[in-house]
Amino acid sequence: MSELKKRGMDGIYPSPLEGRTEQPRISGLTMVIDMGSGLSETADLLDYAGRYMDIFKISSGTAALYPEDILRKKVAMIRGYGIEVEAGGSHYEVANWKGVRTEYYKRLIDLGIDVVEIADGHLPLSDKDRLDSIREAKALGLKVATEIGKKEPAKNIKAQTIVQQFDENVGAGSDYIIIEGKASGMDVGIFDEKGNINEDELREITEGITDLDKIIWEAPLRMQEQALILRFGPNVNLGNIFPAEVYPLELMRNGLMLMPLINAYNKEQGE
Repeated sequence: MSELKKRGMDGIYPSPLEGRTEQPRISGLTMVIDMGSGLSETADLLDYAGRYMDIFKISSGTAALYPEDILRKKVAMIRGYGIEVEAGGSHYEVANWKGVRTEYYKRLIDLGIDVVEIADGHLPLSDKDRLDSIREAKALGLKVATEIGKKEPAKNIKAQTIVQQFDENVGAGSDYIIIEGKASGMDVGIFDEKGNINEDELREITEGITDLDKIIWEAPLRMQEQALILRFGPNVNLGNIFPAEVYPLELMRNGLMLMPLINAYNKEQGE
């Protein structure tokens, strides 16, 4: 786990937005999306931002491209900071398509990867296969993140189906439920074609789900992260955060930037 070192303004002023959790967290998770980085780059990120990351997703199919020795060192380095390592959903989709799901799970375990993402963002997946996949991964000792949603806007699923799949997947053993947001943040999941939140969809999802701490909202755009923090507070679980955005996100979680800062000031002033 990353050491909680003294920070630059500790003892000078408290965070304007109170209540931000510290590692190890069960809420307020930040899932970082990594599209490929070497050991020195990863080590640097962990050194200055490890305190603010909880899940490190080796995204898409990138683990298939790393030299195995580099991948093993990278995974061990990340886990040394108390951060879970997740394999991106494309790996699962291909392994399931090719009929090597069990072998894929065992390889993840051998590599030291903590979390398998079970997704159907690109390829079809029946409800039975999804639930069987969750149960098998859990039986082998993996944690499971189930992604709900499609990457193609025309196939985007609605709130009622998201709530139904949430219940089914949690019942089968999923540890995390990821609401699809893809890397662009546009026209998918709870976001419209401009990246703004579809309020009706979000309301129906939140009213239908009993345990919001299991949800990770993919929100790659800063305006989306801000909107979800303003709605749910500093400890909302957020995913698809690019490494360069870890600090801006944590600033908003602590009320040190943008509307969270303005709102904290106005609240103290009684406005």
